[in-house]
Amino acid sequence: MTEVPSRNGSPVRDHGRGAFTAALVGVLLAVAGCSGSSSGDKVPQPSAFPEMTSAASHSLPIDPYLLTHDQADRLDAAQRTLVERCMRRFEIAYQPPTPSTPFRPKTRTQYRYGITDPSAAARYGFAPPGSPRVPPAPPAPPPSLSPEATVVLTGTDDPGVKPGTAAAKGGRRVNGRTVPAGGCTGEARSALRADNAEAGGDAPVADRINSGSFERSQRDPRVVRVFARWASCMKKRGFSSYDDPLKAAADTAWRTPEPSAEERETAAADARCKGEHNVVGVWFAVDAAYQRQEIDRSAKELAAVKAELATRQELAGAALGTLPPRP
Repeated sequence: MTEVPSRNGSPVRDHGRGAFTAALVGVLLAVAGCSGSSSGDKVPQPSAFPEMTSAASHSLPIDPYLLTHDQADRLDAAQRTLVERCMRRFEIAYQPPTPSTPFRPKTRTQYRYGITDPSAAARYGFAPPGSPRVPPAPPAPPPSLSPEATVVLTGTDDPGVKPGTAAAKGGRRVNGRTVPAGGCTGEARSALRADNAEAGGDAPVADRINSGSFERSQRDPRVVRVFARWASCMKKRGFSSYDDPLKAAADTAWRTPEPSAEERETAAADARCKGEHNVVGVWFAVDAAYQRQEIDRSAKELAAVKAELATRQELAGAALGTLPPRP
């Protein structure tokens, strides 16, 4: 995930990593997207349905083709370093804003299938510890840049041109130097090979597989059956309003600053019923099976994705001084 400065210098996040994942912010944010596969595809068969109460320590097959938190943070840090260095060449003192760090699961699978710890659920409800239950207040805007500094940073002062991109052609002379296309932001992104359609985030093919498998798994007969057992378990515990765990987590009644007693009781029952009926084990196995099916079909494309991830990490290391530049 990279940042593009707005015209006043504040960062705007490009959500290149949008495939990633299900995190809870008051409700379960289930990954959305299309699987990109035809309805006539052969249903993949998992090798086994492991007994699992949590998937947090388990990796999905697509994970090696997606940026980790550390890799994304490293690319962000490298881009800020390169932007600041470029601005100094134009004799402009500029400190790129440090991006705010949102709540992030420790692993991609920690909350992909919702909350799973009954004790934590009984205390925190459906929102994991540390996650915001309501949208946070927007940060105060940073000081505005001068028109000249804005051109150097973004490559343009035209409100009809996206700043920091090749469309911002640069070319203006500032302090005896020519502003590059996209300004210092565009130069930094180009140096990190982040000036493509995904803006330096996850590759579209990996995003598609990650989100598509999650969507398809919810409709898979094996997962539908285990959801039915979960719903029956919830009904026996006095919670008969939900057909599946996603609907329980997404109840708008939970969008409150603090979890109510009802939310905590419902969340704890959700986690217990998941454990009693191996919901996570079945769901994870089916999710992973759909991913393996798509990975096999896209093997050549994904090999290029993995190589590109490695190259970009080397470039980031060179910018940060932690690795020698690639020959």
